[in-house]
Amino acid sequence: MALEHDAFVSYRHGGPGATWVRTVLVPALRAAGIRVCLDVDSFRLGAPLVLEMGRAVETSRFTVVVLTPAYLDSGFTEFESVLAEHLGLEERDQRLVVVLREAARPRLSLRARLWLDMTEDATFATDIARLVDLLRPGGG
Repeated sequence: MALEHDAFVSYRHGGPGATWVRTVLVPALRAAGIRVCLDVDSFRLGAPLVLEMGRAVETSRFTVVVLTPAYLDSGFTEFESVLAEHLGLEERDQRLVVVLREAARPRLSLRARLWLDMTEDATFATDIARLVDLLRPGGG
């Protein structure tokens, strides 16, 4: 599949984590020119959800996991991160980026990665700049 997006943002619906993703994180990424795939505006209505998840992972250069305790409680979000990890292994490339929004202890494969800690709103400008640098085509 052709790459259509710079990043697919994987997050848990509901609660303050979802609000932060939709009103703070994604608008900041898009304002910086990052082509973001977000379920609420990129998934095709009526399509099978798991197929849309797979399409989002495959057509995005990166999958950005927004890690919260609620994220870890969802089988759907785990499916998205596992797909991104697997695709990265197949392609021998980094395809998964973990953003820590709330303190959480995920499975070992996510703990083994260097996370971007975005738990403090006071450091958002520095943190988003670092994320944009990675996600921007030719970045990293």
